[in-house]
Amino acid sequence: MYCQRLRQLRKAHKLTMEQLAEKIGIAKSSYGGYEAESKKPPLDKLVILARLYDVSVDYILGLTDDPDPKVERKNLKEFLEKPDIHWDGYKLTPEILDPIRKILKLVTANNN
Repeated sequence: MYCQRLRQLRKAHKLTMEQLAEKIGIAKSSYGGYEAESKKPPLDKLVILARLYDVSVDYILGLTDDPDPKVERKNLKEFLEKPDIHWDGYKLTPEILDPIRKILKLVTANNN
């Protein structure tokens, strides 16, 4: 999986194998081995590549499809089920939250 991600990321950044190998301080043949999956990139090179592309090592390795681990994603539906939700210090009771949930359900149902 990492070979496909590395190739995809390199091409998306419009870099040749030679340019990329130079950026990370290895021979072109070594980098070519990463994309051909005949060589496994060492951890230090994976970290350099992740920083270069602004993605996670997990993304490069195919452990996640989320390239940007820094963006915190929250599921609003799950959040609205939590107790003790406040709006600027005002407690949102189940009676207040129920219409909000219904509106969001309608909005998302119409967009699917």
